[in-house]
Amino acid sequence: MDADKRKFKRFDAFMDVQFRAQNTKSDNETGLSRDLSREGIRVSTNRMLDVGILVNLKIHLPNEAAAVNSTGRVMWSRPGNHKELSYDSGLHFVLMDPAEKFRVLDYAYNFWREAKVNNISA
Repeated sequence: MDADKRKFKRFDAFMDVQFRAQNTKSDNETGLSRDLSREGIRVSTNRMLDVGILVNLKIHLPNEAAAVNSTGRVMWSRPGNHKELSYDSGLHFVLMDPAEKFRVLDYAYNFWREAKVNNISA
């Protein structure tokens, strides 16, 4: 964790994400979350996103029917090192219902905790 920049812990959490840039008529695109904090999310995508744009997000939690809706601002975007989704973007949550934020953070924390426990016992 980069202590000089990050205020909140990031949790590795892999969730499907749909997104669409605001003020465009483009179709929804898909990505995969890589990590999540109280203030934002890192999403891997098929293309580089423009820094500064607002995107509407639908974060799909595994085994839950309803997606978590949010709006995020693209803070950075760069080539990633993944085989299928070749770009990573950092999005800062601009608008998110507190109850929805709790749902996604609770999932991410539990995913992270379970992975840590499984690594220790292996």
